Amino acid sequence: MATLLITGAAGRIGSSLRPRLRAAGHDLVLLDERVPVDAVVDGERFVPGSVNDEDALENALVGVDTVVHLAGIPTEADWDALVAANLTGTKNVLERAAANGVLRVVQASSIHAVGRVSEDVPAASVPGDRVPRPDSFYGVTKAGMELLGSLFADRHGMSIVSARIGAFGEQPSSRRALLMWTSPDDLVRLVLATVDLTEPGHHVVWALSRNSGSPADLGAGEAIGFHPLDDAGAVLDADAIDDLPDEDARWLGGSLATTPLGRRPHS
Repeated sequence: MATLLITGAAGRIGSSLRPRLRAAGHDLVLLDERVPVDAVVDGERFVPGSVNDEDALENALVGVDTVVHLAGIPTEADWDALVAANLTGTKNVLERAAANGVLRVVQASSIHAVGRVSEDVPAASVPGDRVPRPDSFYGVTKAGMELLGSLFADRHGMSIVSARIGAFGEQPSSRRALLMWTSPDDLVRLVLATVDLTEPGHHVVWALSRNSGSPADLGAGEAIGFHPLDDAGAVLDADAIDDLPDEDARWLGGSLATTPLGRRPHS
């Protein structure tokens, strides 16, 4: 089995993926400035530091086969902060991975890289590798992350997957998430598909579950062996679905697509 480096391992997504990846038989290296909330267990190694700390990255990459790059600011914020965390940080991760011969990376892009695409489109009509149309400064940095993935795949013969993650969570939390949900189990399936890649190249894919009626065309992910199984509509009963809050559904990016630029959305 592989040894996987998870950057941003103490975050919400990293914390959710850890036990699932261990259950799949993989060893983990956890890189974060914060100590993970869950205790570090057998099969895990914690490295304190950030993706802008070269020494920490070098330490973390020892013995690693594949990088799961989740570190960064996960929503709209100040431009300079976003660039430092999401663009410079990604450049650092890819640069150090290439230098250490770690040639497989799955990196957390976002639905917000294409968040100003209208949601009023037919089901399965928006390909995973659609040309970016960001909805925010945050979305711009995620589109830039995808370009960095293309650059390093071409220059260094790396296999890089830019995963356009949607509404991630154990279950859908809004009506919009019924279409754009990313389940933890399906995101793990994408990580495992990345671990199995043998040919160099850059792949931009929807990291979404197989949600009924979703505008997302999952073909780009299926082409690299990612076959999501979960469906948001099958997770909740009818009463729970009726109780879900509404969210602006004019755009794929939901409410972030109309939030003032540079301002964090209301939680």
